[in-house]
Amino acid sequence: MTNRFNGEGNLGADPEVRQVVRSKDNPDETRAVANLRVFFDRQKRTDDGYEDAGGFWLNVEIWGTRAEHVERLLGKGDRVEVSGEIVDDSYEKDGATVTAFKCVARSVNLVLTSKIESLTHKAAAAA
Repeated sequence: MTNRFNGEGNLGADPEVRQVVRSKDNPDETRAVANLRVFFDRQKRTDDGYEDAGGFWLNVEIWGTRAEHVERLLGKGDRVEVSGEIVDDSYEKDGATVTAFKCVARSVNLVLTSKIESLTHKAAAAA
């Protein structure tokens, strides 16, 4: 059974991209993966507007050409919308197994805020 996660938050650091070998049979074939640390805040509506109701940090990863776009276009502090699936992630640290949740994203989109001054679009390829 799959699950869905959609959230809006801020990048805590610049995205980190690395190349991962796609198969043991062909070690020269790699695929990009971007790792992001995102703080998903929660706003509570009040009579005067909104107030901070806490939030949480979540590791997010996105694969392929989307990872390369994230690295090129996003930076620390940017507001993003993340859509993906929550999975558990286990790793070894100091001889102990640590298990944490992460989001494997289908998309990471820039949220337009007052911080954005301009956007430039790449010209479409001629048909």
